Amino acid sequence: MMIRYNIYTVYQDKEYRVRNNNGLAKLISNDADDLKKGFIEKIPDTKNLKYTPEQLAKKVYTLNVSPSEIGDVYKISTHALYQGYEFWIEHETNDGCYILSASTTRQPLLDKLGFTEVERGLFEKKIKKEEADLVYEKKRLITDFFD
Repeated sequence: MMIRYNIYTVYQDKEYRVRNNNGLAKLISNDADDLKKGFIEKIPDTKNLKYTPEQLAKKVYTLNVSPSEIGDVYKISTHALYQGYEFWIEHETNDGCYILSASTTRQPLLDKLGFTEVERGLFEKKIKKEEADLVYEKKRLITDFFD
């Protein structure tokens, strides 16, 4: 399963990541076929050191459309049940593991499960994929995206 944590919408029967671009829906794709729909390739600023070589190698295509041309806007995040508790999956590692993430509201539990505080109030734990009891996506409708 692909780990997703972003805001999405549907345009012409295909799901895209979306941003609010001054009242327009800025659709974001990594599929070169979308050039046929009017998307343009976004050329990354290679002087910007925050991008990794892997990120720079991934082509990105964008298209601005009217909000009336898209479907509902929703946030998707990937979660795992681990030892009976739900955690957000921050990302998947190259060695086939998940990085689970949680906040301090459950600190005694996090200590018991072996989470490490990576920054103030944020805890993480690396687990093997097979240690997750269940991996699933949560989808939350965003009704005020263009307000």
